[in-house]
Amino acid sequence: MVDRPLKGKRVLVTRAEEQAEALASKLESLGAETVKLPLIRIEPSGDETVLDAAIEKALVGGYDWVVFTSVHGVRTFFERVRCKGTDPQNLRSVKFAVIGPATGKALEDFGFTPDAMPDQYTNEGLAEMFERLLKRAEGKRPHRFLLWRAQGAREVLAKRLRELGAIVEEVHAYRTVPNQLPDERLNELLGQRIDIVTFTSPSTVRAFFEVLGNERAKKILDSAVVATIGPVTEQACKEFGVEPQIVASVHTVDGLVNAIVAWVKRRSESTRRKG
Repeated sequence: MVDRPLKGKRVLVTRAEEQAEALASKLESLGAETVKLPLIRIEPSGDETVLDAAIEKALVGGYDWVVFTSVHGVRTFFERVRCKGTDPQNLRSVKFAVIGPATGKALEDFGFTPDAMPDQYTNEGLAEMFERLLKRAEGKRPHRFLLWRAQGAREVLAKRLRELGAIVEEVHAYRTVPNQLPDERLNELLGQRIDIVTFTSPSTVRAFFEVLGNERAKKILDSAVVATIGPVTEQACKEFGVEPQIVASVHTVDGLVNAIVAWVKRRSESTRRKG
């Protein structure tokens, strides 16, 4: 018999449209009914000449490390490489670091195995990992980093790398923006009960309040459990006065799903004992 611990639970997925299915399908396989509400969208940002210059520099060995903190970062990087008519294999002299397994898988899809990935899938985890790596290489010339990332990304990693003596270039290849949706669609999607609201990034939290408005957002959250992918997203919730009940200890989609399942099972067990 297939274990369906989320049967009867209605879960709101707030990721961008192209990212929602990965989470929704896992929840549905465990019995949940999902509501996909793409509160953010990802769009290009920045001067294309700056992006192309960074690609050219990577191709001629101008960086020791290229660092990706999202799947979308990997995709936009290699899309630009291919747009230039360049064989990605020309990047073999560069080392690639990724923030976590999903980003690593995206890199592998382009034919590259990550050279480094932290134990904790956060910018802080990346910073700690590189601190260890760079200290081992003391005495050599400064390491050169390209951070290919979203506009408005947290400065934790860049700041720490510079403190360690690295030369850091940041390229803002894309940005996440609130996805304004018609009221009719919002009312249709949210007209029934929501048991669990999932947030996978601070941008989804901010967009939740911006797109829905404070009154409607708080009405939903008053009767729902809030689940976040990790402590950074948890902190974003707290800034809006929301205390998540579920915070994944492994900061991946699988980690979030597992945390939701564990919480639901604990609640069910607690209810049975009281009964």
